[in-house]
Amino acid sequence: MSYDRNGSAGKYLIPNIPLADGTAGVMEEMDVGAASADHGEYICVFPCIVKRIGFVVVGEAIGGSGTAPTVVFTKRPTPLSATGESALGTLTLPDTTAIGKVVYKDVNIALAVGDSVEIAHTVGVTGPTGKGFPFLECADDPEYVGNNSDLIASA
Repeated sequence: MSYDRNGSAGKYLIPNIPLADGTAGVMEEMDVGAASADHGEYICVFPCIVKRIGFVVVGEAIGGSGTAPTVVFTKRPTPLSATGESALGTLTLPDTTAIGKVVYKDVNIALAVGDSVEIAHTVGVTGPTGKGFPFLECADDPEYVGNNSDLIASA
């Protein structure tokens, strides 16, 4: 008998921090009141199924009375490339979401070793504010070397 094991993204994904970049944007607090931006990506190193995406409000409450800011999670089959990418999910951050609250969406998307997840945000309108951290919750997706063409044995 087997049991599903769930965990934070840290068990399944590592941040992609290119040498020339020198920043860990995907790990930094996200300011959803600032101009729309890409915040980097995580690379899958252990096959998993993303079960939930979320955003925990930390540094500043979500505000603004117009269009709400969004946090966008995108699956990429090749890190740092938009070719073949697909939506993992988009969170709409409601006005007046307080510090300490979490906005989430349940999803069910498989990631293979070598896939990546890009995280970006689109700024809202009418004086948007808000800061926090995006996150993913994942579950094991049992895999073996023989059925994953992205795994290559070292010489």
